[in-house]
This record gives sequence, structure tokens and C-alpha cells, in this order.
Amino acid sequence: MKRWDLLAVGRLGLDLYALEEAPKVTTRAFGAFVGGNPLNVAVGAARLGLKSALFSAVGDDAVGEFVLGRLAREGVDTRFVFTKPGRRTPAVVLFREGSTYPMTFYREAAADWALDLDDAAKVAVEEVRVLFVSGTALAREPSRSTVFALAERAKAADVPVYLDLDFRPSLWEDPRAYGLVLRSFLPLVRVAIGGEGEVRALRLRSVRLKAHQATEPEVEGDLEEAVMDVLGRGPEALVLKGGDRGAGVFFPDGKRLWREAFPVKPLTPLGAGDAFAAGLLWGRLRGRPWEEALLLGNACGAIVASRLGCGEFSPTAEEVATFLKERGIHVG
Repeated sequence: MKRWDLLAVGRLGLDLYALEEAPKVTTRAFGAFVGGNPLNVAVGAARLGLKSALFSAVGDDAVGEFVLGRLAREGVDTRFVFTKPGRRTPAVVLFREGSTYPMTFYREAAADWALDLDDAAKVAVEEVRVLFVSGTALAREPSRSTVFALAERAKAADVPVYLDLDFRPSLWEDPRAYGLVLRSFLPLVRVAIGGEGEVRALRLRSVRLKAHQATEPEVEGDLEEAVMDVLGRGPEALVLKGGDRGAGVFFPDGKRLWREAFPVKPLTPLGAGDAFAAGLLWGRLRGRPWEEALLLGNACGAIVASRLGCGEFSPTAEEVATFLKERGIHVG
């Protein structure tokens, strides 16, 4: 019996989300939440009933105390969240202007990028069922080498590594390095997860940000070529997130599955992809086939898209069951 179902690796921080839909200059009210791709997945998994833990770091500051307190309240094991004196716990500020969501990352001297090999040595990765890695954890040293070392240990222990591509171009010193680094990491990965732009970015031709929309950059590249490249480097599956079109899974033998999204009225799309990943992992760790796991992921993503924030707005198993039942779907 493994000690944890899921160990998520990478960034965390404070999310300040505008509570009103208004121009930036007139926005006054913000909600304080926690966020970051691996944190959101860990919280989402815990809400679905999985035993989840996080490998990350906070600064010796009040924001770090806030984040750790929220994680404890959510039931996420933080024994592998280390404190880095002299470093800062990151933050994100998000505005809501019509149908756009301008976002700014504050990651100067980010604590999670200071994770090192000594920290990795303290992590019982052999005692987890799935190691979930955020691509952003590979953007800087010493975090990059630390994650490589942890993933090598996981693979040696037959612990599946799930990689969320998590492309945030502003968090790389040169966005072109993203593809180089992640392609070299893929042989350690059993399942890769990403949006179409994130997959294209593995063979990046160009990238453009509009209005500081750091979550959905416009990426030019050949999607089909990138998909085949991923699957040729070792992963057993590539899960492709298609937003409001749904999601699919691609296999090296050419087989493909696709599940349509659930139509909902979105409040913000942010965090929906992380909720999708949590739901997908929940399904796979319960032994569900890929088609059902995609269904559960889509349900979790749709629910969070209709709410304001990310991890702390993830659904419980009961909420997912109710959501599906209302649509005439029963999942055991």
C-alpha cells in the first residue's frame, strides 16, 4: 500500500483575483486564494478523496504562512514543502476585463525554483502512486536538476510520471528553451498533459502574448508534428486539452479518443485545466478506462470554469456525481 496517491511538484503561490469585472484602473476588490498548477492539482485531487502531497517551497514570509495554512485546510500533505530563507513566496494578480483576464506573475527570487538535490533526497517518491510534474519546475536551476533526479527515481521505482506541460513563456529566460528542456524530460514521462498551444510550443516557431494573457499565449507550430514527436520520445499517452471543445488522449500506436466538453457559462477559464488534470488522475487512479477518465476530467474542468478561482474551487466527488447526474450520466 502506497502512502500517497499523488505527489505534485512545482510552483505554488498567492492568487489575487479581481472580484469585479471592470477596467484595471477602477478595480478595487480582490479575493485572496492559493494557486499554481501543481498546487491546484493537489488540492483538486484531495477534494476528490485522494491522498495528495506537494513538493515545493515557500519563502520565510507571511505569504508562505498563508499558503501553508490554506493547504492544511484542504488536507494536502505539506511535509515536502520546504522553507527557503531569502526567497519569496510567489504571487499572481489577475484582472477581469470583459472576456479577457490580464494576469501578472510575481516570481522574482521564487522559493520553489530554489528546490535542490538535498530537498529531493528527503522526498519519499517511492511511496507515491503518481508523480505529477509541472513543466514550469523545469524552467530554472536548481529546480530543473532536482526534478530530473526525482523523476529518475520515480521511473526506477515504477512510479508513473505525469507531466503537465504548463507553458508560461514569461517564466522562462528564453521561451525557446522550453521545448529543448521538456523534450529531454519526456523519456521519463508516462503521460503528458497539455493544451494545444503547449504541445505546439515543444517545437516552437513563434509565441505572442496578448494583453499580458500569460495563460494562453498564441503559439505558432505544427500540432500534429508535435503530437507525434511527444509520443515518439517515450510517453505511453498524450492527453490533449481542447478547452471548450473537450479533451482527448493520443497513443503511440495511432489510437485516439476524444470526449466533448460540457457546455457551461464560464466565469473565468483559469484553473479549469488543472481541475481537468485532477479529475483525470482521479479516474485513472481508480482504475477507470481512458474514456471515463476524460469524462471525469471534463466535468471537473467545467465546474471550475463556472467558478471564480482555481484549486480552492475544485469540486468534491459528490459535486461531480451531481453534475453528471443532472446531465443524465452515471459513473460508478
